[in-house]
Amino acid sequence: MFFDARQLEQAHTIDADICIIGAGAAGITMAREFIGSTTRVALIESGGLAYDDKSQSLYEGDNVGLPSFDVNVNRLRYFGGTTNHWAGHCRPLDAIDFEKRNWIPHSGWPISRRELDPYYLRAQPIVGLGPYEYENLDFWQNEINLPNLQFDENRLSTVVYNQSPPTRFGQAYRSELKTAPNIGVYLNANVLEILSNNNGRKVTGLKLACIDGPTFSATAKIFVLATGGMENARILLLSDSVHTKGLGNENGLVGRYFMDHILLRPGADISLSDPNLNVSLYSALHRVHQSRMFAILASPEALLRKEKLNNFRIHLLHRKPAYPAPLGRVMSRLDKVGGSDDPESGLEGHELRKAGRDAISLHMVLEPTPNPDSRITLSSKTDLFGQRKIDVNWQLDQKDLSMAYRAMELAALEFGRLGFGRAYGAIFADAAHWPGNLEAGRHHCGTTRMTDDPKTGVVDHNCKLNAVSNLYIAGSSVFPTIGYANPTLSIVALALRLADHVKANLAGRPS
Repeated sequence: MFFDARQLEQAHTIDADICIIGAGAAGITMAREFIGSTTRVALIESGGLAYDDKSQSLYEGDNVGLPSFDVNVNRLRYFGGTTNHWAGHCRPLDAIDFEKRNWIPHSGWPISRRELDPYYLRAQPIVGLGPYEYENLDFWQNEINLPNLQFDENRLSTVVYNQSPPTRFGQAYRSELKTAPNIGVYLNANVLEILSNNNGRKVTGLKLACIDGPTFSATAKIFVLATGGMENARILLLSDSVHTKGLGNENGLVGRYFMDHILLRPGADISLSDPNLNVSLYSALHRVHQSRMFAILASPEALLRKEKLNNFRIHLLHRKPAYPAPLGRVMSRLDKVGGSDDPESGLEGHELRKAGRDAISLHMVLEPTPNPDSRITLSSKTDLFGQRKIDVNWQLDQKDLSMAYRAMELAALEFGRLGFGRAYGAIFADAAHWPGNLEAGRHHCGTTRMTDDPKTGVVDHNCKLNAVSNLYIAGSSVFPTIGYANPTLSIVALALRLADHVKANLAGRPS
């Protein structure tokens, strides 16, 4: 059932068995797991069923670190959350991503990929994907009959991505949540604070309010915070009535280890010797087995271990030459005089012709090193409710730059070895500084990281907030590391795992 919280009476109390804060991929996935049961679920959503400027303004904040995207526009604050504009790229994290890697400080999950595998399998249809097949390239190639590039597999591997339509959770699952008698979806309901008892060990309720509407509250046996990689941290920091540093922040870790994928688009370009090189497997979507897929180049596990690298992936985009107008005039002069150099510009002819060839753009996505100084904090600016907004201080480890250089170098070496073409790009011209096209991937992770040691993380292996008995956190904020894969499939898998744990908890069973 759906309720517009603006129509509730002042000081109304929502009472449920489970209260889930946030109706995005994680929150909707969890709520659906209780449909048809006797468990009463309240799903609390800040926005409505459609975009609204006032609600969206509650996501405003400032970037105070490395350049990133506007924090107000790369998240959406209405039913369905950021799935309302996600791209749909899906792949599980690699097994090595869960390991403690001695060359990556602060790495290591308290769970393994094997433990998450059954939940990845269950997540596959939820995000609108076909067969759960990521490791067997032949499974796809036998149908689409496209060649893969025969790179040295000690350097680069061809791996599969699945493509969601993309599934908009707020549309795809609205009807079943609306008709579920045990699920109450409360729209336009903003959590101002998570309230706890005198020692902060148990959540007692939520302080809620509507924009231009009533203030009210919610009580439950179990609470789940599922508002995204930035907002999860913000709500915990704002919940400071008992502990002045925020709920669950005894060790000052809430908001720290903020991570986002490192993007260089492009990281380099390959000037092709053969314009007919077929990279369609990588550069286009292919419909097969009632699904869609494309391939990428990725870092083999043996390479990561041998060279102590962070995980990375490379997308290939085949592009035709397009001379800027001044360069076109120069090339025209070269053709007329038949020379190898252009006397007016001082440019060498072979460099000009290289820039004018068909090319492959290599778009790189790199796993960042977890960094405690990369963090979300509260600013002095306030929102419509008078609550403090966030400052986003995205920071990278200097080693990440050398990782990016090596990833591009490996691709360049392989394209050259096979005679496909030669690489050029800003990262090769200056290996000591990030290129000007450095950007963040808009995958906000890590601010309430999962560990089994409260001194190094915020939630335990069951995603329960350390030292708080009945508050769990869902979503990418619990990721200790993020590999190279887009996070949504993993978010859904972890939400399914958490739902199973909460069911066992309510039934009094160990999980």
